Amino acid sequence: MPIAPNYLAVERSVLECAYAGCNTIWIVCNDDVTPLIRYQVGEMIQDPVYNYRHFEYSKKEFKRPIRIYYVPIKIRDINKRDNLAWSAIHGAKIANKILRKISLHLAPDKFWISWPYGYTDPYLLREARKDLSADHVMISYRDQTVKDNLYLGLTLDMRQIEQLITESKTRSTGMWKDPETRKEKYSVEERFSYRNFTLQQVFETLECANYNRLNVENYYNLDNWPDYCNFLSHNPSIIKPKIFNAAEWNGLGIDEEV
Repeated sequence: MPIAPNYLAVERSVLECAYAGCNTIWIVCNDDVTPLIRYQVGEMIQDPVYNYRHFEYSKKEFKRPIRIYYVPIKIRDINKRDNLAWSAIHGAKIANKILRKISLHLAPDKFWISWPYGYTDPYLLREARKDLSADHVMISYRDQTVKDNLYLGLTLDMRQIEQLITESKTRSTGMWKDPETRKEKYSVEERFSYRNFTLQQVFETLECANYNRLNVENYYNLDNWPDYCNFLSHNPSIIKPKIFNAAEWNGLGIDEEV
């Protein structure tokens, strides 16, 4: 979904994660659209905080590239619990699992969740970068957050991720009304109810008393055509940041084509 010429909503989310100080960025999307998004976004973005150090003698030595990974939803979760919130939960779990296998020192214990279906200025995360590393933070617009069904970012730790994964099973219907006897099935519409959960329903059990709120003055919903048109009409001057370069890492053991 473009929000400006050659500037996609998913790129805004990537930039938001970069400003938040993420060491890696994980984009959860289906296999059929991954090549398109990867072609546009690339596999790496420079940390914007370290990309514009004009007074350093050797600027390249201070740059910090942030690796971008692409993760699909598991086949067994499709049409069972593959709502938007689950994609973020699944991505965080996979990121922790993969990096933990490399080294326990690399395993992330806190995640910044960004949604491409809502627009806020990604630069605002630059001011809260230190708070994000030390405390829990969620973006708030007019006293509303992701718990009010707005596509606003927040931090989650592994304890919360595990809690939400457990709730995806305990709060959802399955195939059978009584799993032990397996005599009567739910109707097709009633099966696997978690797949239809909204952000508000998924995060309603999340304890937010210890969260610091980052208030924003402007927020636009992008998940439907009227709101999308309203956003474009009120923001004609948005341009794609120069930091995007759609770069890819060189493969190991692969000869370059001449």
